Amino acid sequence: MDLNKFKELHARFFGKELPEEVLQSDEYEAYSDAIHENEDCYNWATAEKLQAEGFDYKSYCCLMMADNVYSSLDEEGEIRGDDPSVIINKWDEGFYGIPIHDGGTSMVVINYCPWCGTRLSK
Repeated sequence: MDLNKFKELHARFFGKELPEEVLQSDEYEAYSDAIHENEDCYNWATAEKLQAEGFDYKSYCCLMMADNVYSSLDEEGEIRGDDPSVIINKWDEGFYGIPIHDGGTSMVVINYCPWCGTRLSK
């Protein structure tokens, strides 16, 4: 799917309560597949989401890292350390880490982005 068609479908589908017949349509399925399979569509949709939330995604090495760090935060912008769906965090000290979900606050500090391979700096 080209990006212009994706943007059109995104305006129709994103953030709306959709009836089951729409969710089962070929058009919605193509839209959903494009987010997961087309890098341009994913990048555009992710940047739109993060920008709408006021999250400074441009300071990260890639949109996947920015999106996952954003997803690790609660409504107050604090790290959700006890949530097993969190896969990466960025601490105030500038460290990035993968949380160890054992009930504590342990993490494995990482030096490279797991998605794009960029060296992470403080």
